[in-house]
Amino acid sequence: MNFLLVSLRTLTLILLVLIVLSAFFSASETALTSCSKLRLKKLAKNGNERANKVLKLIDSYDETLSTILIGNNIVNIAAASISAAVCTAYFGAEGLAAATIITAIVVIIFGELLPKSAAKDLPEKFALFCAPLLSFLVLILTPLNFFFKTAKAFLTKVLKRNNSRGLTEDELLLMVDEVENDGAINKEDSELIKSAIEFSDIRVREIMTPRVDAVTLDIADGNQEALKTFVSHGFSRLPVYKEDDDKMIGIIHAKDFFTAYINNPDFKLERIVKDIAYVHSSTKISLVMKTLQDQKVEMAMVVDSYGTIRGLVTTEDIVEELVGEIWDEHDKVISAFHKVGKDKYLVSCNSNLQNPSLNDLFKYLELDIDRYGLENNSISGWVVETLGDIPHKGDSFDCKDLHITVNKTNKNRVLEILIDKVPQIEEEK
Repeated sequence: MNFLLVSLRTLTLILLVLIVLSAFFSASETALTSCSKLRLKKLAKNGNERANKVLKLIDSYDETLSTILIGNNIVNIAAASISAAVCTAYFGAEGLAAATIITAIVVIIFGELLPKSAAKDLPEKFALFCAPLLSFLVLILTPLNFFFKTAKAFLTKVLKRNNSRGLTEDELLLMVDEVENDGAINKEDSELIKSAIEFSDIRVREIMTPRVDAVTLDIADGNQEALKTFVSHGFSRLPVYKEDDDKMIGIIHAKDFFTAYINNPDFKLERIVKDIAYVHSSTKISLVMKTLQDQKVEMAMVVDSYGTIRGLVTTEDIVEELVGEIWDEHDKVISAFHKVGKDKYLVSCNSNLQNPSLNDLFKYLELDIDRYGLENNSISGWVVETLGDIPHKGDSFDCKDLHITVNKTNKNRVLEILIDKVPQIEEEK
């Protein structure tokens, strides 16, 4: 009887050890999938050997996961068997059902839920704690891991499934948001990273200065008109055309003009005209930047598929897509957006921003442009496309919780709009 009692106590102790091991495997799996490799690399760089072990486990995650699953299943099955033996010894045949229920509850709570929840909150700490024993088990179970790895490779080949999927752009943006929310980076850094990720997707037509807003010069107008244009606008370069503004012949730099003008006010403008680049309106701005760099110019004319000039773009326009609006000491800062009442905004479609975009507008309103199903465009272009006709003062339309009214026009152009944010009660419910 005493021997039986000792055996039951031993089995009970073993059962507790198995529950602890189940918790260990569950916590280690969650910790390895949740921990930050950047933090671990920093710890490893500072001489933390356990961090190196964790990084090796993550790099060979297939073998690590196989080890965790094998160990977890072994201890859970052993726990169920010992629990059945203990309960049967204490309660007889009726104890078998009780053993199944009790074991399931204990394993789920103490072997799965609680350790995984704790590991999720402190992933690096748990990963560092689990690394030595887990590395040892991976080594011991190498033959089994090799078998499972071979079987997986065979199944992958049979199913012709490609498992080497990289991160998508949306996933990268979501990761940046999570890092920002965790406080690892500030809002400004987050916006810069997002701009860099989205940089290659922007087309030049989204950021160009439309042709009607571009300041150009007729070569026949002469030096006095060029002087007046440079002085009144303060630009460092001007596109130059001959006869009509569809026949661009190049650009004039303010430095070259004033140097030549001081020496001889009657010099020929043709002498200082430099070549100008041309890009298609659908070209991505990353390629436009490379074109400008290769041709060693700061400005390009934007043309459509018929060769018609649609506008112009500068290096500064492209850089501003990364770092935001750039002002110099000659710029007169005039905001395109003004709050004129509660949830009411007056928006100028033409300012020293040249042609403020929808991205600029939605950033000012602190709204997510993707939620409205919109792509970046000029505000005036968005209004015209939505109305589907030449806009007139008083024309209006709705875009989810925004009510837009045309406030000022000039012929077929929108100069100013009013935006009202209307609460969407049903949507909030």
